[in-house]
Amino acid sequence: MADAPKSLDDQLQEQREGLETQIKDLEAQLMRTKEGYLKILGAQEYSAILKQQATAAEETTTEVVDP
Repeated sequence: MADAPKSLDDQLQEQREGLETQIKDLEAQLMRTKEGYLKILGAQEYSAILKQQATAAEETTTEVVDP
């Protein structure tokens, strides 16, 4: 009967360790996903700035050609 609690404790310890490892892995994956997301947001902002500058350049060129 004394072996039963030890076995239960061992099982619970293994489950805890497994879940701790899983949590750490998922946190690392989440951080990589967040970094990718932030890179995409930055690229979208950069693209919007380039479009805005191109539009402004076209307007400036059009105004100079059509006085």
